[in-house]
Amino acid sequence: MNVPPKTIIIARDVAATTLLASGRPDLAKMVLSGSGDDLPEVSATAVALTELDADHDLLKQALQFYADESCWDDDLPGGALTMHDRGEIARTVLAGKDPFRHRD
Repeated sequence: MNVPPKTIIIARDVAATTLLASGRPDLAKMVLSGSGDDLPEVSATAVALTELDADHDLLKQALQFYADESCWDDDLPGGALTMHDRGEIARTVLAGKDPFRHRD
């Protein structure tokens, strides 16, 4: 899995906090220096954060759609886009799918 640099930095911080709480300051120091990315505490946290980022991106796309004023414009031919959508984009994202995935 390709983990963005920002995500691995956060994963290191979380893992180091866990290691410190577990009484392993030696491993925490190693992780913070960037030498412990192969430790399960770092790799598992990185995977979890990457998955959360993907979910966050889907939610953000849906919110951007609904936040766009043109979606609510009643003067569009056929009426506002939201009238036709009726929450489908929100339901699609909440199901973990791409917001603009066509239902067919």
